[in-house]
Amino acid sequence: MRKVFSLSMVLGMVLCAPLLGAQAGSANTTPGTVSRITLLRINPGHADMFWQDIRQHSLPIWEEQKRRGLITDYSVSTKTTTENPADWSVAIVVSYKSWGILDGFGARNDTLTRAHYGSAEARTAAAMARIPHAEVVSSFLIRNQTVNPWH
Repeated sequence: MRKVFSLSMVLGMVLCAPLLGAQAGSANTTPGTVSRITLLRINPGHADMFWQDIRQHSLPIWEEQKRRGLITDYSVSTKTTTENPADWSVAIVVSYKSWGILDGFGARNDTLTRAHYGSAEARTAAAMARIPHAEVVSSFLIRNQTVNPWH
């Protein structure tokens, strides 16, 4: 009888372990906003043109996206140290309420950006004109997490 009980306990623990692990993981943190982080390297001699483009195009678009609830926030940071010639110098972080807001984001953002630039063609031309100013070193999405209190 004892062997049957022990075997059933072991079997139960093995079968439930993945569920317990999943619960433990979700009990540790609460998901927050989703952020796109873009790391850029400003090309030599192009800093003024890069920052002019940020002021003229990116800031008004981010502000309108924020006003319309498409994004929750944005920030721009500069890196004060350089580890190598290919290192990034500017980080742009754009935050969204959740993964769900990214579904269909392009269509909702299309109207906004066309209104800013005047036409899809002008938007494309502006994107092409900014290529010489900076290179994308890396771009990725992260999910912010709040660590839950210990129970």
